[in-house]
Amino acid sequence: MSSDAANSPIKDRVIGVIGAGTMGEGIAQTAAHAGFVVETLDTNPDLVKKAYATIHERLDRQVEKNKLPRHERDETIARLRIATGTDSFKNAELVIEAVPEDLTLKRRILGELAEKLSPRTVLASNTSSISMTKLADGLKHPERFIGMHFFNPAPVMKLVELISSPKTDFQTVVLGVSFANAFGKTPIKVKDSPGFVVNRVARPFYLESLAMLEGGVADVQTIDAAVRDVGRFPMGPFQLLDLIGLDVNLAVTKTVHEGFDKPARFAPNAIQSKLVEQGRLGRKTQRGFYDYSSEPATRSFETPVRSAEGWKPTAALTAFAKALNKPADRAMYLFARIMTAIINEAALAAETIALPREVDLGMKYGLNYPEGPLELADFIGLDVVQNLMREFAADDRSGRYEAAPLLLKHIAEGNLGEKSAAGFLRHSL
Repeated sequence: MSSDAANSPIKDRVIGVIGAGTMGEGIAQTAAHAGFVVETLDTNPDLVKKAYATIHERLDRQVEKNKLPRHERDETIARLRIATGTDSFKNAELVIEAVPEDLTLKRRILGELAEKLSPRTVLASNTSSISMTKLADGLKHPERFIGMHFFNPAPVMKLVELISSPKTDFQTVVLGVSFANAFGKTPIKVKDSPGFVVNRVARPFYLESLAMLEGGVADVQTIDAAVRDVGRFPMGPFQLLDLIGLDVNLAVTKTVHEGFDKPARFAPNAIQSKLVEQGRLGRKTQRGFYDYSSEPATRSFETPVRSAEGWKPTAALTAFAKALNKPADRAMYLFARIMTAIINEAALAAETIALPREVDLGMKYGLNYPEGPLELADFIGLDVVQNLMREFAADDRSGRYEAAPLLLKHIAEGNLGEKSAAGFLRHSL
């Protein structure tokens, strides 16, 4: 969205935000910059004042760097208000709950809000992993309730996952899309499912990397380098785990694992669990897989690595590498182990909870993937991907390479990707 569009007059259009933590603060800034009046409520009004002061400082820095006109900063700040109670939301078009990820807490707050809001107000939860079905259970007017999962930092990240419970009506979804667009975001529509799209499809990025580390296939730095150099990812999996926080990432993995009735492909890894128990949580504790006590960071987790002497690429790996116009070397092998597992999980999600295009958008805009996993599979060739997955599956007990039915269906129908003009996506020859 252009700055002019973001600040076009939206007279007396009110957005309510519950919670003045990191996400509530970011959502408030996003909505205010888009031209909405924002009423933020927290149990402690001083936390709202602190959040607004942080927004002011952030906008000041943008002005100093000539990234934001001074008048836009002033107009955005002027739209930020401190709610005195739920009565402040009586004219709100949308109220977004952004409190910590606690089911009991969220249900209590949402229940209280649902009783008091106008019949025209959309009620949303910014949950990143809690079941929308559980949140909607017993809620007054569940048809007007929807998940709006913003990504951190909310003012910067382009994606919003719109999650429907079985009771969310179509008009609420339409309004959710409209609000996300007004905020300058790209919305993707998702059916309720553990981890939704992004947190679910991203699990193999971490879990397969951890499995290779645990199995002595390669060390931390080698795996990270392969993902960056071959896959063009901005960060390797262990760098990203340290940045997110090993405890935060582990909690999401546990939620997805339990939500799907504990399949092996989502099982938490013992290495990560042990590091969390030891308080080695990543950057925020100065140690995780790397040591950040000095710059540059150094590897702080050591594990025995099996010798790769005599290793040679298989025909399936060679074909995979050739499609990417890259050498079929050990780095390609490491990347392919991770990427094919991601592609397979994306295919499972595309068959059940979201359109293939929107799965790809979620991974690109939510986690900065260089391309969507399904469009990458189409580029490589679905038959090439499956052949390599079949090899990986022979030595795997997690089920990450058990080909998704949608992948097999496309191959059986001759829809192999770009080379056949159709695969997960449609292509023009």
